[in-house]
Amino acid sequence: MMDKHNFIIFLLLAVLALGGCFAKKTTQAVQYTEEEAIPYKIAVLPAEYIKHAENSTEHKSVLVLDDDRVFVADIVRAAISNQLAGKGFMPLQKDVVDNILAGLGRDDGWRKMSDVELCRVLGADGIVKTDIYSADMLKALAFDLFQLDAEVMMYNAAGTLVGKWRDSASKRRISVPTGIIGLAGTIVEEVFSDPIRRQMRMVVYDWAWNMAQVLPDSPKGAKLPEVIAVDTNVDNLLFGVGQRVAVRVDAEPGLKCSFSIGDFKKDIPLPQTSQGVYEGFYVIAEGDKASNKTLMVRMRKANGVDRLWIESGSLITVDGELPPIPETIEYRTGRDGVQLYWLVPVAADLEEFVVEKGNDPVGEFETVAQTRTPEFVDPDVMQGTTVFYRVRIKDKAGNLSPLNGITSVIMPQFDERELFGELSGVLVKGNYRIAFPVSVPEGSKFTIQSGTKIRFEDKGRVDVYGELESIGETSGPVRLESNSTEGFKIVPGGKALFSQCEFNGFSKAVTSAGGFIEIRSSSFRGGEYAVAVTETGNYDFKGLRISSVGNGLVLSAGNGSVVRSSITNCTQGIEFRGGSVEIKDNNIFDNERNIVATGKLVVSDNYLGSASLGKLKLEGDILVKSILDAPYPHGRRIVLIDDKEITPEVLEKRFAELKDLGVNAFHGQHYGDAYQALSQAVTMKDDRDIYLYLSYTLLALGDDMALSEILHEGIAKFPYDVRLHQLNVRYLLNKGDIKQARQVLDKALLLSPADSNLLYMKDYFEHLAVPAESAPSQTGEEKASEEKVKDSEDEE
Repeated sequence: MMDKHNFIIFLLLAVLALGGCFAKKTTQAVQYTEEEAIPYKIAVLPAEYIKHAENSTEHKSVLVLDDDRVFVADIVRAAISNQLAGKGFMPLQKDVVDNILAGLGRDDGWRKMSDVELCRVLGADGIVKTDIYSADMLKALAFDLFQLDAEVMMYNAAGTLVGKWRDSASKRRISVPTGIIGLAGTIVEEVFSDPIRRQMRMVVYDWAWNMAQVLPDSPKGAKLPEVIAVDTNVDNLLFGVGQRVAVRVDAEPGLKCSFSIGDFKKDIPLPQTSQGVYEGFYVIAEGDKASNKTLMVRMRKANGVDRLWIESGSLITVDGELPPIPETIEYRTGRDGVQLYWLVPVAADLEEFVVEKGNDPVGEFETVAQTRTPEFVDPDVMQGTTVFYRVRIKDKAGNLSPLNGITSVIMPQFDERELFGELSGVLVKGNYRIAFPVSVPEGSKFTIQSGTKIRFEDKGRVDVYGELESIGETSGPVRLESNSTEGFKIVPGGKALFSQCEFNGFSKAVTSAGGFIEIRSSSFRGGEYAVAVTETGNYDFKGLRISSVGNGLVLSAGNGSVVRSSITNCTQGIEFRGGSVEIKDNNIFDNERNIVATGKLVVSDNYLGSASLGKLKLEGDILVKSILDAPYPHGRRIVLIDDKEITPEVLEKRFAELKDLGVNAFHGQHYGDAYQALSQAVTMKDDRDIYLYLSYTLLALGDDMALSEILHEGIAKFPYDVRLHQLNVRYLLNKGDIKQARQVLDKALLLSPADSNLLYMKDYFEHLAVPAESAPSQTGEEKASEEKVKDSEDEE
């Protein structure tokens, strides 16, 4: 087949090189026929190909496929039928004619009959025969060739030849059709983007229009609208969602035109877009469904006379049903790229899979692959980045399956990369190192993803002023490794969360110097200490696993809890120096000293390596209320001090008693008693009055360090309490920190601009701002104003 095809192309190229494929056509002479001999009701018979002798000089057809021969014959028959209808003839319906002919014999039954017999059997006044001498429908790399040479013959019921007419039309390469249709124009599309059958259809229509110029008019029929050309895209055959069935008609002006897609959609308007040009389309909507429909164009004059044009040879199928979505999209990452794979749902007409890629889940996606296999490898993904994919199914109609979420893929950092400067955003899974101090700045958030490994070199450290999250998974913990360096330091205002992390080799793995820290299900090995809380702040330690460390936990300040953790093989398991802490449900054993306390500490429900009080390895002022006789969670509780059951109601009652006791003691100027009661109450419940009275108590006692801590803690919990800010201003004034005091006052005035005490303070600062050398001596009234500021604060 290929050899024959190549030979044909070679032959045509040779002929073209000699000056053209065909001899110049002689102008068709108009034949004159008696009106009485011209039929009205005609049967247009199937077009037939002329078989030329081997030695014939006639050009022979170049139609490679049998289907193409049938297609050309069908549209030749339909085109001449449409033109005859426009000239006043009444062609019988094609299906009616074909059914009658089929009943005359499977082979050549009707072809052996005379013209008179055919007219009688078909019930027609005449018959029209079409002989195709040659037809070419060839699309090649070097050129395109579409050509038709055919003859039309008309006979009346008496068997008389009314006339015979022969003409040809062709189109080559980028040239337009040779007749008037090419001048009229077609739907705006590049020639080479058209289906091959559409190009052949336009050549046939060109030939039919040329024939119409010499065919006689039927004297018995009405004058129908004149049609120059009908151009459609029916040869696309299959139309999906969003695609257009487009129609253009070149005809006489002033018509009312519409088209129908079988019985699926009828009377779709074709408005006149310019003189004698009518254009319109139907857009396939989701849910539309139709099969094998004929496109018909109707043109009507103002006087009601209309004409029907039938596009034959190609039946339209409308498929507005979207294909199913892919199932279970998964991926693997490696140095070679990202591999996507998915399950194929059951469907009848899947054509291919479309893979779309984007750098933002809500941004634009571009198509990166169209594949027939349910997998795709993307080699163009940088390490340490996140990309997003969508996989959709396309069916034969070009429909895409609905969007069904986005697959987010984190490409790991396989090659170790250094982190430096200020850290923010998301650190994707990979290998990193920190060689010098880095920080998470205030107002920023830095997230370390699961499976990440960070190696700290000699000077490496992370200072957290903003927010840090390091969240691993059981199957992919965050691994943090060091050779005796510091790790993470959370400063006042900072916040850190570690979950499923592994700390190895740090001298000081985590230090909380006033911020908030939460550690869950993480392990620590080696170093001076695992975690230290050195300044007032809040902490929550749950599920820690600490071993082979000097000091497991060092708790010097702040409020927090240590629960369900394991601390073993350390010099000191827990060293408690101050603050408030709940230590419960832990396994603290096999350390040189399990717990060391320099302040009063109460613990309960922990396994300390023994059920004997003398072997618990405790040192300092430690009250053990209960222990476990075996490691948590399997150990039984042994009560050493029998307390009453503590319920929320009991706690609330106890808190109220302590609060009343502390407030009354303060007003009675028993500041020691007030401090005892209020310091206990503040550990039981967050209450702004408790913070306020405890601050005044510490101010009266002159304990500046404790006052600073409690004010900082109270303002952090109740940032909009003007009284705490007011007291903070006074504390800062007493310290001599005028600048900081002024900043706090400005913030307090924003919260309560009409507060008289704050306004007195503002006046006081304005007096302080007057230069000493130009300031007048202080009057008694000014002194009284300053004293009023202090007195008003004391009255609070």
